[in-house]
Amino acid sequence: MFLLAVVGLGLWSVGSYAFGEYHLRRATKELQRQRYRAALKEFESALRFRPTSAQLHLLIGRTARQAGRFPLAWEHLHRCRELQKGVSADLQIEEYMLRAQTGQLEDVFRFLVPHLREEDEYTSLVLETLSHAYLFLYRFDGAWQCLQRWLQLQPENVEALYLCGKYYTLVVKLELAIDSLQKAINLDPTRLDARLLLGESLRQAHHIDEAAAQFELALQQDAGNREARVGLAGCLADNSKWAEAESTLDGISDDNADAELSYVRGRIAEGRGHYEEAIPFFRAAIASRPSDNVSCIHLIQCYQRLGNEAQASESQELLDRIEKDQMRLIAITNKEKDALPSDPALCCELGEVCLRLGLNRRGLHWLQAALYIDPHYRRAHEQLLRYYERLGLEGKEDAAFHRRMLSQ
Repeated sequence: MFLLAVVGLGLWSVGSYAFGEYHLRRATKELQRQRYRAALKEFESALRFRPTSAQLHLLIGRTARQAGRFPLAWEHLHRCRELQKGVSADLQIEEYMLRAQTGQLEDVFRFLVPHLREEDEYTSLVLETLSHAYLFLYRFDGAWQCLQRWLQLQPENVEALYLCGKYYTLVVKLELAIDSLQKAINLDPTRLDARLLLGESLRQAHHIDEAAAQFELALQQDAGNREARVGLAGCLADNSKWAEAESTLDGISDDNADAELSYVRGRIAEGRGHYEEAIPFFRAAIASRPSDNVSCIHLIQCYQRLGNEAQASESQELLDRIEKDQMRLIAITNKEKDALPSDPALCCELGEVCLRLGLNRRGLHWLQAALYIDPHYRRAHEQLLRYYERLGLEGKEDAAFHRRMLSQ
């Protein structure tokens, strides 16, 4: 009996090792194609067989960061620390990269830059991290420099090509975005996020039929993909195919928080001449996506066709404010960026602009940056107090903190 138990334990150990290796090999293959979410699943499967492997927790933390799952990344990096009983060089650089991607770029940049001066095993990872961080902060020149160097090192890196396409959409160079995203899809036809962004870029560039084809291919990959269905309906609406557009949206639940769905429903109503019906949809789109100047333009047109010049004028003022904020955002983050690390007023202004445009995470980052420079900067505390008060119970503690700071 004892002998059988020993044999069974040995077989389990061999099988456990084999299954762990199997999932690790699959994860490595997915990482080579920058399929981070798929790699993460394989790593997590491997972890069932090697729960005390510090190296595996580190790999999961890195892959979770690359997949944008930051809380999960921190969880596994903390576990890696516990198992290592300290911080290795590999863990330290990974923590710096995670901090950079979660809004602490200024704090950790000096620790990342040595890997850019001299190429090493971390150079591409650091370039990827900085590309994400700079795009998040709308610091387009920094993003451009990182993306170009990354693509020089790895010209067929799908993630780099995808982020390059994203960069071009943000700076409104749509034909270049289309080219970069098409290259990404040619290398990996299963890359759904790249295909959806390509469809939207084609649509914005008025290549409506080509955009529709991309959304249809996306639906072949994922029949229930909401973004692809709404995108396809938008293309049909752009071609004045109102009935087809409406039927494409059948079964999709109305959600005022879905700006694109509200916009497309507004376009369908407007196209049919139902201007009063269209107005609430456009207003819902703007409420959900405050930077949505396109919905604002259609809202103005609906009011004008109804002869409501007062509301048309009010909406025009809103459009002017949106476009002014968009221009100011680009000006600060690119032309005046050198002053940001030492100017709390400029950081605060940038935070306010971001919040008005609905870029809440970016807005909070820059308001906190103002307080990092000057912990008693009153205007930043006032803006943060207003923001957290609007959250109600969720923001109660943060609101109380900023209220105390203002009372001092």
